[in-house]
Amino acid sequence: MRVFIIDTSDMDPELQGGLIGVKGSMNPTRAEKQECVETVSRYVMDGWAIAADPNTPIGWLAALTAETACVPFVNLNRLSPEELTPQPARA
Repeated sequence: MRVFIIDTSDMDPELQGGLIGVKGSMNPTRAEKQECVETVSRYVMDGWAIAADPNTPIGWLAALTAETACVPFVNLNRLSPEELTPQPARA
């Protein structure tokens, strides 16, 4: 499983606490599923929003964990290709 810190400084106020992206394999092991729930739970306790593709097993777990914690969830499956294009980091 991979976790990405996403810069939310120019996004809506509800995302200002921070946003992480979560990506995992299409066939996650039990350990990867547990790691997903534990990792996402740590971030949501600090008010971070979660971004993932809920059509994948890990994305679905991340979405469910975000919903349970009542933090914003960004569905990466619904973003346009332009929105998914990495932007250069600001100095």
